[in-house]
Amino acid sequence: MAAEEPGVLPESEMSRPQQLVDRTRAMARIDFAPTHAQPATSRVVLATASAIAASLLADALLVKAGTAFFPATKGYAHFRFYDYGTLTVVGVLAAGASWPIFTRISSAPRWLFARLAVLVTLVLWLPDAWLLAKGEPGRAVGVLMTMHLAIALITYNLLVRVAPVGAELSPAGAEIAPVAGVVPPIEADDLGRIDAGDVMSGEVRAPATRRSVWIAMACGVGLEFVIGIVALFAVPLGRPDEWLPSKGEAVYLVHSLLGALLGFAAVALVVRAARSDRLTRIGARIGAGGLLVGMVGGLLAAYHPDRVTGLGLMLVGAMAAGFGYLIPIVG
Repeated sequence: MAAEEPGVLPESEMSRPQQLVDRTRAMARIDFAPTHAQPATSRVVLATASAIAASLLADALLVKAGTAFFPATKGYAHFRFYDYGTLTVVGVLAAGASWPIFTRISSAPRWLFARLAVLVTLVLWLPDAWLLAKGEPGRAVGVLMTMHLAIALITYNLLVRVAPVGAELSPAGAEIAPVAGVVPPIEADDLGRIDAGDVMSGEVRAPATRRSVWIAMACGVGLEFVIGIVALFAVPLGRPDEWLPSKGEAVYLVHSLLGALLGFAAVALVVRAARSDRLTRIGARIGAGGLLVGMVGGLLAAYHPDRVTGLGLMLVGAMAAGFGYLIPIVG
């Protein structure tokens, strides 16, 4: 008869609570044994920032559409930008912080994260149901429920796609040590290019980022440009000197917030690209410089005498930034 391993109880002698915990963990695929590489912190930050900007934009557009289709909902308390914007930022930040946790506790993090996103959305609908029970306008509450669903879809997809888990690790989970004189292979998804000078000197730099990051930045600049065009129609050009206009406030704030997030991401890319190849460095610097020009233009646009100049700088800056982030993609 085989001896039992000391300190380990047979399954028949395990307590029912422990069995329930083990079964729940198995159903949720929480095994604390991931076989994949963890997502890069820079990608998680970029995905979270993008999710915040995209969610706030979706919120503003849904409120705009809701009040256009249902005029009686204009002035609804929960349609104020500060009201829904604060909750949106807090919720997306929580999701961004939880994604790296799921990738560490589960070997199927996307499976688990998707189901948690559905569960959280259902939980967030409970306060909306309470508003209906209190007699709040049904159409307005319906818009709020749609906003919660849109935020969940945007945040989930950006986190798992912009900050995906890496390739499967070796069985031991250890990195393969580099061999002297042997250059490790460069993945096809990497966009770094090797300079001739690097090859001649025997130094091959690792790519700074992957293709998806540059695409995300280029799309972010394009989205910022589109929102800027919308703001031209939503915010009066002849308004007085003021940092926050009284008309078109939501579009103006989304435009400003997205610009600030892109600025932070641009600085991170410049730092990351410092040890990469020449084209990658040039693209990161042109992109950051264009965003800086656009930021200066945005500051000037707050003052009526310099507003036209500021708008011109914002246009030039967006075009330069978009061009810069396309360089590593097509170069």
